[in-house]
Amino acid sequence: MPKQNLKNDKPLELKAINLGLIGLGYFGKNYLRLLQNTKGVHLRTVANRESDAFETHKNLLKRIKTTLNADDIFSDPEIDAVFIVTPPGTHYSLIETGLKSGKHIFVEKPMVLNVSDAKKLKPLVQKSGKVFMVGFQYVFNENIRFIKKEIENGTFGKIISFSNEHAVSPSRPDIDVFTDAAPHPLSVFQYLFNPKKLISVDGEMAHDDASVQIQFEKAPLLNIKTSSFGETKTRKLTLVGEKATAILDETLEENKLSILKDGKITYPEITSKEPLQSEVEQFIHCIKTGETPLTNIDFGSQITKWLEVISEKIKSPAN
Repeated sequence: MPKQNLKNDKPLELKAINLGLIGLGYFGKNYLRLLQNTKGVHLRTVANRESDAFETHKNLLKRIKTTLNADDIFSDPEIDAVFIVTPPGTHYSLIETGLKSGKHIFVEKPMVLNVSDAKKLKPLVQKSGKVFMVGFQYVFNENIRFIKKEIENGTFGKIISFSNEHAVSPSRPDIDVFTDAAPHPLSVFQYLFNPKKLISVDGEMAHDDASVQIQFEKAPLLNIKTSSFGETKTRKLTLVGEKATAILDETLEENKLSILKDGKITYPEITSKEPLQSEVEQFIHCIKTGETPLTNIDFGSQITKWLEVISEKIKSPAN
């Protein structure tokens, strides 16, 4: 990873990095757990708009400050970096405030909800000199990284298609199911194939269901199916190549990744590590070293662009 010019007032590699966490909802609780089990950091303060969450997670909040106001985190000179795990509509203002207050920023996907905000963020990140990272956990999945290595090794030959089925639960009232779930396959597709130009989009979307077929220039066909129907969890990825096929089913307890080649099925032995933990560790590593995260502002902005363009097409297919 390349280094960037960071404006660190203290030698962070010599001390524990003090963290703030904003958001203690459906996904924020995962970061509450992980940040307390990450070496070299100290979770100093947790902010949430409602106090009920503090009571729910009181056993994990011992010796950690709590507040209903995120500004208490941004104004604390002892806090070096902030994790933003709040509804997407709040991301831009929180990121902006955090960067201007001199904090390194980690924000959960989606980074922001439109390209306009993404464009405004980039100069703020550059001016701040701080590490900025977006939480696309699937990019840090060891199975995905294995697939990327095998693509580069030529195991699959020419890649024909990449399909993803993703059922989310529960559905969210603030964003549609495509905006909620599609960052996962789009980020993986971006990581594997780095597409530059979108050619066509075909599909449709309701609030609880979306099915779309996307063609990029010089990249495989991308199929995304997302829904929030029922209680069945679905996390399935299929990569079809001329020589072999990979199927990754995250709902399985073991043998999540299978490779079909020459009429045989193999199950690669892959060391299991929680993707969220891996991305947290990269964020901390980049703060200490000045390296640029894999899922930086440019990566996040590209996914924002794909989300906006594709969403517009499937909401208004006649256009």
